[in-house]
Amino acid sequence: MKRNIFIIALEEQQRKELETLRHSKDFEVHGLLDVATAVESDHFSFNELLSDVRKELINFNGSVDAILAQWDFPTSVMVPILCKEYNIPSPSVESVLKCEHKYWSRLEQVEVVPEVVPKFCGVDPFSENPLEQVTLEYPFWIKPVKAFSSHLGFKIEDASQFYDAIEEIRSGIRKLGDPFNEALQYVDLPPEIAKMDGNSCIAEEIVSGVQAAPEGTVFRGEFNVHGIISQPVAS
Repeated sequence: MKRNIFIIALEEQQRKELETLRHSKDFEVHGLLDVATAVESDHFSFNELLSDVRKELINFNGSVDAILAQWDFPTSVMVPILCKEYNIPSPSVESVLKCEHKYWSRLEQVEVVPEVVPKFCGVDPFSENPLEQVTLEYPFWIKPVKAFSSHLGFKIEDASQFYDAIEEIRSGIRKLGDPFNEALQYVDLPPEIAKMDGNSCIAEEIVSGVQAAPEGTVFRGEFNVHGIISQPVAS
């Protein structure tokens, strides 16, 4: 019997590539939501998208053997929630949110490898004078705690640039910040993170060196690397 693998925002080209995998005859790939709904929406509710996926899975006539994400938020957080409901191996919801929340992620990094973590601080962009919260020297980066593809990320070299960036952040941060706040409700947040919700920012010093990304898998505590991607990072 074939196993059923569900991928949120699956594209047809990806489906064709998956069919070339070894043992592909042993499984069948199914899409959940389309790219326009799960990835490209100008405004969305995390809980509503999650509800739509649940309905698709409930109405499926067969076993649900795996649920995957191939995109960033919101699909990346939906998957561990759904996997927990179907008793499918997956990272915990809390561990995924720690990686998704840029400020929370930095706090975790400081606990493990403080010597390589850039200086950083949290910033409330809606406060009366957000610059007073910045504890860094110029230049520095500021970005929402939840963003991807450099969305609303700015290099700041003086106060004028900072306030120009804050205006843009205030006008656009809720697009991801509001649904991210819905996702954060699925875990018990530490007090320092509860104060830094999805509509907050992180400011951090500029770093230089080599950017490296290990590609691999983790299953039941075992980490297997199948490649490392690296490139220089300009200061």
